[in-house]
Amino acid sequence: MRYLKRLWKRHVTGQPDRYQAYISLPTRDDRSAFGEVHGCIEDLEHVFEGRLDVYARVRGIAVATDPVPADQFDRDAFEAALERLEDCYAETHALTRLEKWRPSDNRSVKSFVVVPVKPLFPRDRTDDASRVESAAE
Repeated sequence: MRYLKRLWKRHVTGQPDRYQAYISLPTRDDRSAFGEVHGCIEDLEHVFEGRLDVYARVRGIAVATDPVPADQFDRDAFEAALERLEDCYAETHALTRLEKWRPSDNRSVKSFVVVPVKPLFPRDRTDDASRVESAAE
C-alpha cells in the first residue's frame, strides 16, 4: 500500500513529501571563485533552512542538503538561487539539472542534482576567428 501511495503522489499529484539537492560548484584555476559562489551557497542555505553540508572537492565545492518537508520548501526561492548560480557561471559553464524521485523512509523525495559543465566548443567563435586571422598575418 505504501508503494501505491508513493506512485500516486509521484504520477498523479506530482507532489513529493520532501525535497533535497546536490550541487557541484567548480572553482577556477586561480582559486578566487569561492567568493563568487559564496552568495549562491547562502541562497541555498535559506531555501533548505540551513540543512546543508558544504564539502571541499579537488576542483571545487559540493553542497548536499538534507531532505526538507514539502510544506517548508520554497520552489520559487530555489529557482531564484539556481538562476543566480547560472549567472555566476554564465561565461564558462552551462548549468545542467537532473530531477529524480526517490523513496526514503516510506516517503517520496524529489532530488535535484545541479552541475555546471564546460561546453565542448567555445561559445564565442568570433574571438577565435580574429585570433587565427591575426596569427596568419
